[in-house]
Amino acid sequence: MSANGSSTSTSLWIINKAGGLIYQSFATNEDAPKLSANEALILAGTLHGIHAITARINPTALPDTGLTNLSAGGYELNLLVTPTGIKFILLHPPSLTPQAAQLALRAAYEAYADLVMKNPFYTAEMPIRGIGAFDEKIKSITSV
Repeated sequence: MSANGSSTSTSLWIINKAGGLIYQSFATNEDAPKLSANEALILAGTLHGIHAITARINPTALPDTGLTNLSAGGYELNLLVTPTGIKFILLHPPSLTPQAAQLALRAAYEAYADLVMKNPFYTAEMPIRGIGAFDEKIKSITSV
């Protein structure tokens, strides 16, 4: 996914409408910092809150037009909000262009719609587990 073969990590998070982390995938090298499950949950909730606040800063803006990208500490964050309120967040090295990040997020959303939401054993808004085809697709999207 990285344009220059950067060794930093790329991760994809899916956050439900309530701000709960329902999926996370990491394509990481050995040197990249690892997040605990609690840290990931806290960050997901924080990002959900930041998006909600930024969506209301400009009262004339379209609904759900809050935070869409962020650059800090050698990482870029891109966010895609679906019409149903599910948030897809891609944390990636700055070498990945914003256009490529948005394409990756759209591919993840398509995989979610095709492989998760059409699964009769999945309950909407709940953690995504045990859907191997989805995991493999996300790995191919986030691979560096």
